Amino acid sequence: MNGVDTMDYTIRQDAATMTITINGPLELHSIKEFQKKVIELNSGEQKDIIIDLAGVDYIDSTGISVLIMLSRQQKEKGKLLKIDNPTQRVLSLLELSSLSELLPT
Repeated sequence: MNGVDTMDYTIRQDAATMTITINGPLELHSIKEFQKKVIELNSGEQKDIIIDLAGVDYIDSTGISVLIMLSRQQKEKGKLLKIDNPTQRVLSLLELSSLSELLPT
């Protein structure tokens, strides 16, 4: 199975918002580079962040912990983190975590 553990992402920014679109599994084997890049970008920015999960079919506890960390960073800065377009499978897992307030209503 080629590409099982591959994940890619794109980042778009405007004056007030950083939108991160993720494709592929958000899990232990694929998340290290993403986590490093997001921490680096977020450390210098004062923007709301939208994470688009439409292309994510699987998230594990590592992926959830990165989202929780990002949420805490945003709260400390007085900025928002919003999760958009989660698949039903990912939504179910996120609802079990402490991220439910970030989910679309």
